[in-house]
Amino acid sequence: MILLTPTGARPEAFAACVNQMRSQDYQGPVQWIIVDDGPEAMPTPEIEGWEIVHIRPEPLWQPGQNTQARNILAGLPYCTDRVAIIEDDDAYAPDWLATCDEWLNDADLVGESHSLYRHLNGTERECNNAKHASLCSTAMKGEGVAALAKACRSGEKFIDIRLWATKGIAKALYRPEPRRVAGIKGYPGRPGIGMGHRLK
Repeated sequence: MILLTPTGARPEAFAACVNQMRSQDYQGPVQWIIVDDGPEAMPTPEIEGWEIVHIRPEPLWQPGQNTQARNILAGLPYCTDRVAIIEDDDAYAPDWLATCDEWLNDADLVGESHSLYRHLNGTERECNNAKHASLCSTAMKGEGVAALAKACRSGEKFIDIRLWATKGIAKALYRPEPRRVAGIKGYPGRPGIGMGHRLK
């Protein structure tokens, strides 16, 4: 399994993400591609048995920019197998990678629908995205990886919506209980772009 994390200038969120990955119970080989374009590089994590690739694309991020698509494209050349997008400010159940691996047996693009957001101010919201998964809860292989590259090159702000609108590939959405992913919003540092970051 390959993990792809576009990040930068979110040290607190990224530290939490590393803890989430250390808790994973997936038993297969893992390569974690971290694309970090923050002004100061974040520490490269060490997880026993995992290969970590820490990429520093240039130019580095500046306040007001959205470099998510650029960073994903920088990591995609390493994505030659099953890929799970791991965003830096979300909570993942310990069996998330194993769940993605199982789901990918049946489709090239898989994910958890009805995104759950939890804000650090204590609010919570479940969204009604019944036809797509948020990028943080999406995994892919084969044609799904090619579709992600195309979505990133489209210039559209919300890559996940564009990705899941791709026609002609096998997709599968799930709504497991208990939930496997929750977007944890409101961390300090670089702001996010989704609605979850603005929960009141």
